[in-house]
Amino acid sequence: ATSPTTDYTYYGHPADAGGASSFTDFYLVNLLSGPTTPSVYPAPAFAQYPLYVIEPKLHTLVMQSMPFPCAPNTITFALLSRTPLISRCAPLLTLSGLASTLTASNSSLPITILSGGNGTGGFGGYLTDQSLTGNWNGLTIGSLTVNLTSVLSSTSAAVDRLLLQISVTNPGAPILSNDLCSNGGNVGCSSNLTSVTATLALSVSSLSKTVQQAMAGYLGAGVFPITSNSASIAPVSTYSTDYSASSQSAYGGDGLPLKVNDPYITSTFGQSSSTPCNTNTITVTLSSNVPIFQTCGSGVNVLLTLNGLSGSVTADNSSLVLSSATSPLNAVGAWLNSGKLVLSASGTLLLNTNYVISFSLQNQAASKNYSAATVNVTSLTTLHNVPTYANAPLYILSLSWTTATASQSTPWPCASNTITVHLQPAFDLLLCKSSASDSSPGYPIITISGLTGSTTASSSSLAVTSASGVFASSGTWTMSSGTLVVSLSSSLLASQVNNFSISLMNRPAGQSAPNVSVATSRLTPAYSPYIMGYQGNGSSTWTALNSALNSSYEGAAMFIRAASFTGYSPTGAPRWSVSQSSAYPCADNTIAVSLTFNVPLYAGCSPIITVSNLASTASSSVSVTHVFASSGTPSYNNTWNQATGSLTVTVASDVVGSGNGETSVKFSFGVINPPYGQEARPLTISARLGGTAVSSSLVSQSNATSPTTDYTYYGHPADAGGASSFTDFYLVNLLSGPTTPSVYPAPAFAQYPLYVIEPKLHTLVMQSMPFPCAPNTITFALLSRTPLISRCAPLLTLSGLASTLTASNSSLPITILSGGNGTGGFGGYLTDQSLTGNWNGLTIGSLTVNLTSV
Repeated sequence: ATSPTTDYTYYGHPADAGGASSFTDFYLVNLLSGPTTPSVYPAPAFAQYPLYVIEPKLHTLVMQSMPFPCAPNTITFALLSRTPLISRCAPLLTLSGLASTLTASNSSLPITILSGGNGTGGFGGYLTDQSLTGNWNGLTIGSLTVNLTSVLSSTSAAVDRLLLQISVTNPGAPILSNDLCSNGGNVGCSSNLTSVTATLALSVSSLSKTVQQAMAGYLGAGVFPITSNSASIAPVSTYSTDYSASSQSAYGGDGLPLKVNDPYITSTFGQSSSTPCNTNTITVTLSSNVPIFQTCGSGVNVLLTLNGLSGSVTADNSSLVLSSATSPLNAVGAWLNSGKLVLSASGTLLLNTNYVISFSLQNQAASKNYSAATVNVTSLTTLHNVPTYANAPLYILSLSWTTATASQSTPWPCASNTITVHLQPAFDLLLCKSSASDSSPGYPIITISGLTGSTTASSSSLAVTSASGVFASSGTWTMSSGTLVVSLSSSLLASQVNNFSISLMNRPAGQSAPNVSVATSRLTPAYSPYIMGYQGNGSSTWTALNSALNSSYEGAAMFIRAASFTGYSPTGAPRWSVSQSSAYPCADNTIAVSLTFNVPLYAGCSPIITVSNLASTASSSVSVTHVFASSGTPSYNNTWNQATGSLTVTVASDVVGSGNGETSVKFSFGVINPPYGQEARPLTISARLGGTAVSSSLVSQSNATSPTTDYTYYGHPADAGGASSFTDFYLVNLLSGPTTPSVYPAPAFAQYPLYVIEPKLHTLVMQSMPFPCAPNTITFALLSRTPLISRCAPLLTLSGLASTLTASNSSLPITILSGGNGTGGFGGYLTDQSLTGNWNGLTIGSLTVNLTSV
């Protein structure tokens, strides 16, 4: 055979005897870059030999213009045939492996021929601007079949290279198999062969040949946005500003066919208020690493959905007007109370660009943690959310209180007590809806619990006093639980302390301050129950507000001081006493009682004071006299039981003492002493307020007052019962009439109630004549240790005078020479009084004299 000639030399690609190792995407890219002078390579061996036919072979490169989901994407196919494509062969080109696009099947899909030529003219020249259609089997199959016969017939030139272009819409999710490189660029790539396959079928007469080649992809950092016919093509490293607000770089592998970037949306959610029931402006800033197109595939508008925004009482609204929205986002969205806002756009959202929207919701009343909100895009079937929460959306606070105290005006039993509640919430308590469908919103209802210990009857309209007018004028009061339910008339503001007062009647029995708590309807408490403090807790505040109280804790609501007697002052001096006026038998005896209580005595408590163990008196009735107290002379009544010796005094009007509660009550009552001596009675003094016993009782003998001169005895020495010191010599001396009678102290215990001195006679008897049968005057000197009182009906019998010659006489005359007491010797009061007695004379010799009348 003759040597090869230049007629068979191939231009524009290297010689190849069958292998493809030298035909790479890099070679085609270089070729497509359009060298000024095409490379020339020698023809293969044997090309001159008869019927030696070069084996048809394709060398390919496939590129795309856009790697974004739902993006309009231009797919460019570069085909280099080892042999010219001749129309006589009816070349039928099939490009397959383009499944999952959103472009529907089309039997006449437009194909743009960017260039057609041969080695002598690069890629350009012969077929530029030719129109062509192909049969597109889209969606799940993704193949394009093109009959090249007609376009090849339009030129006489040998065409061995083509640049073809079609437009499709990318799928909404990445297809992992289309990304040949694990980390972008041409690093870590498993191969440069894509899943797209070019199949060339040639036939003439009955002969046919099919050539199939996996198309190479471009692994570099760039895309191929071919916008006009060109004989050459080169990658572009940045995206068009139609999709990006600034020059965004294309990354390695972005030019691979139907390689779709994995979409990420970065979102920042914030809110303006965490206050329950408040209007809350939600602000969302969105940014995506891919453009978000207005439509995707089917032409239906793409919708952005903000999910997870639960916690509002804003009702469903298909046309919720947004406060603001960055264009092209529309300023009206569809709101669902379940926590979704659906948005649309009038154009493309550019990649890596912040879009801000804000809209207002009304927070629910109940507290909740923030919503883990996300963004969903209908066109992006797989979407990675990267949310952040700058100010956690729809985080709603639990109710807490800056100030929550319940204090009182008085701790006294049975007193009218003003309870004052001071409230300052940590946030405003606003008008609230219970749910999105609630058509009658209301303010939270305040419930104060634990105000136990009052006798104020339950009422549905207990008066409530409030200077601010924030609280209703009445509330519902339940005595058993000490619960007050009061409504708000307007918002309870966090900027100030608001207070209201109610009046309760303290019970008679003392008690420690109960735990008083505050709660509200609709709102979730931070602590349940929320125990209220009181003014003065741990400080002198309460004492300063009401100096009448002697300790700050007595200012706590419903603390009631337990009533008791005040036995002694801080210096040890007794604060109570019981004394009597007389220790003489049969004498009128005034018992004086002086008591000090640690609380006022209010008539509402029906205070009862009982003096017990007043037995052995001669009184069938007793009247209390001279009642007086700290605040004047109260009204009273009394009851006497002679059998048990019990006196009950009921105070019938208020007795209020000093500011610290100390209240004095003094009263006296008269009894008649018995005719015999007795030891002092240990009187028991007790008291009850409204049926509740005062915490201690007093026993009188432990605190009798010291004897005074009122009880000093004149004319004879003190004697506790013996007679050794009473002799006739003493009486003789006494009868001698000393100018100043001797004075002796009163006996011990004379002041003790119902101590009665034992009656005793000291005597001297004398006669005037010692002669037989002589008239004889018998003189009797009698000295009684106690006064002789007519009430005792004293009957004197003088016996032992037998053997006189004076006959019996029932009215024997008796001469009273003198009768008196210690202050006047023997004389004074009964001198020259006439008296008779019953004389039983002769053998018996006794004289009985009734002294009552004298």
